[in-house]
Amino acid sequence: MAGLRILSVNAHPHDFTHYAGTLGIHVADGDTATVVSMTGGASTHNLKLAEEMAKPQENRDQKLIDQINKEYTNQKADELRSACNIFGITDVRILPYADKLFTLEKNPGAVDALRDIILDVRPHIMITQSPYLTGRKGHKLGARDDHSETGFASIEARMLAGIARYEDSRPTHKIPATFFPGVYFEHDEWDFVVDITDFFDKRVQAEATYISQGHTPEWSRKRMEVTLGNAGWYSGTQYAEGFVQEKPFRMPKIILPDSVLSEAGETEAVRHTRMVGS
Repeated sequence: MAGLRILSVNAHPHDFTHYAGTLGIHVADGDTATVVSMTGGASTHNLKLAEEMAKPQENRDQKLIDQINKEYTNQKADELRSACNIFGITDVRILPYADKLFTLEKNPGAVDALRDIILDVRPHIMITQSPYLTGRKGHKLGARDDHSETGFASIEARMLAGIARYEDSRPTHKIPATFFPGVYFEHDEWDFVVDITDFFDKRVQAEATYISQGHTPEWSRKRMEVTLGNAGWYSGTQYAEGFVQEKPFRMPKIILPDSVLSEAGETEAVRHTRMVGS
């Protein structure tokens, strides 16, 4: 299907990078992507803030704390927009909620804010943080945090967007498919992977954009080689991003991707080139 609209909902400005290559592929194919960060990430990886907050309360400089938060939040917003721009994504929205800990109890307006975005964008696909806390797919962190709370908010907002409100003149919208980034799951829980080998350099570039988190070009390349390379090696390519579907699709029949058919008949030399490059 051409012209897909994809909504990416994340807890922090950096989180969308876990599947930025996939979004880049879709944008390059003519689809559109909207990236939402529920928080500005002011407290996430903020070393200056952590240093000041480690002091006894009577020794803290509140003006300095406020300045650190403002400057860091602005920097993270600039980094997110710059990283999105690398993949041709221009619709970037940062919601004004505090991180560490973002919860729906503390931010009751968050669900309605997301509902408004869903009704505006009217996406065919939503990719959001994993909402699972228990069971085999339970969150790796083992507890509620900004990421799982963002997952809860996304699922609730999706449901409410499909329900008519008397006072709302906008038509309702139901999102056909929801996916979760594979980084929150074990490899054998993934439903599919996207080969992002051709977008690897852009993934490195995007990772290096987050100078606020101490990312250098060298560190970013190494991290991408390890993480995307691990996903790629698992799935039979150089670099990949994994995904988990919220629920199975109803299919008209069994459909095999061209990659599955071609790989079945390839020689060992071709397989080697595909997995490690020429």
